[in-house]
Amino acid sequence: MQPPLAAFLEQVLATAQAGLTYSKDPFDIGRFEALRNAAASLIASQSELDPEAIAHWIALDSGYPTPKLDVRALILDDVGRLLLVQERSDGCWTLPGGWCDIGDSPAGAVVREVEEETGLVCRAVRLLALFDKHKHPHPPQLPHAHKAFFLCEATGGELLTQTDETRGAAYFSIDQLPELSRHRVVESQLRTLHEHVLQGRTETLFD
Repeated sequence: MQPPLAAFLEQVLATAQAGLTYSKDPFDIGRFEALRNAAASLIASQSELDPEAIAHWIALDSGYPTPKLDVRALILDDVGRLLLVQERSDGCWTLPGGWCDIGDSPAGAVVREVEEETGLVCRAVRLLALFDKHKHPHPPQLPHAHKAFFLCEATGGELLTQTDETRGAAYFSIDQLPELSRHRVVESQLRTLHEHVLQGRTETLFD
């Protein structure tokens, strides 16, 4: 799906969701439901996503539409290499992390995700960056998301090479990165965050 089309469909779905949240007139509700269904059908026709999966994703969100929050952990070893995990879904690599669940704080979510995906126990040291996914070179993808990157420090556990969600975990030099899962992280973000930490900068990056 091309970026302009993805952005347009995202706005259509957000408009339909807001309309369904606040509309009282049954005819308006029907129109917004039709608009949402038409957008879902178009997404299915322009992507490899299953129509039922798209409908399920849309049904999970209700109320006023807001971006989702994705949390990622930057963990470095003693020589400055980054810990990456290999996703089962696409075979590519990314920082450990995932969606922030209901009831999780962002820091709590990233600590949980690290343990689930790597076997390591860690602590979140500080928030490195809060990025708008639209402002970085990710492939077009719904839903709209903000990405929180935390500097984390391993405090225990044992690095696992496979988990239910991943099929690899290893440390990589910033100049020898494997193929990245670009829906989750892009090289420019890794280079920016890696340099930020090595330079000892303490401000939080954003946008």
